Amino acid sequence: MFNKKINILAISLLMSSSVAFGLITGSPHDLSGNTLLDSNSSDNGEICVYCHTPHAANTAFTGAPLWNKASPVGSFVMYGTTIAGLATDATPANPSLACLSCHDGVSAIDSILNAPGSGMNTVVGSTNITQIGTTYGGNIGENNGTASNMQNDHPISIVYTVGNASLNPVNTVLSSWMGAATIADLLRGPGADKVECGSCHDPHNGGKVQGTDTEVNFLRHSNVGSALCLGCHNK
Repeated sequence: MFNKKINILAISLLMSSSVAFGLITGSPHDLSGNTLLDSNSSDNGEICVYCHTPHAANTAFTGAPLWNKASPVGSFVMYGTTIAGLATDATPANPSLACLSCHDGVSAIDSILNAPGSGMNTVVGSTNITQIGTTYGGNIGENNGTASNMQNDHPISIVYTVGNASLNPVNTVLSSWMGAATIADLLRGPGADKVECGSCHDPHNGGKVQGTDTEVNFLRHSNVGSALCLGCHNK
């Protein structure tokens, strides 16, 4: 009986991991064999390596596990103070810096710390995969050559304060959201519950077909009828 339960658990885990992986495969975050990469870039045939590595990861970065990119060092122009009087942090917090490691309009997406292979190919600030040197995947905000300007984007790295901007209580139940049962599950620390990029987006939820689906990829919930926005904002 015990062995039977173990077998059932193993099968369940395998099925769940296959589903999760399938949400990345073929999505815009699947860079393996991507024709949009620079012709000088060496395709390694892997998917996860552009963000994660099982060995020689960037231990200084706490925004995502086993991070395979250098910590972003560029400057950012933040949203600033909202009409509700709340100010964003001076710089993006680590959970959002994970996204900005590619989406800052400056960093090359194939610039990683540890290239795949049998050896530990870690070269700080460099990579065995040639940097493409061009922007790919969309620029969060407007890049002006010196900083990523996010003044015209949704505020990130800002404390979620109930009542301001008609925000619902953090224990509000969410229906059919990826990775979240309540609003509290969408908020990120440490130190305070804050809105970050990952509050609305899940980088592994890439089920939309580019050029066919009208909705944006990687949302935690469909935004048809503004359902995503209304999860937090009581409008």
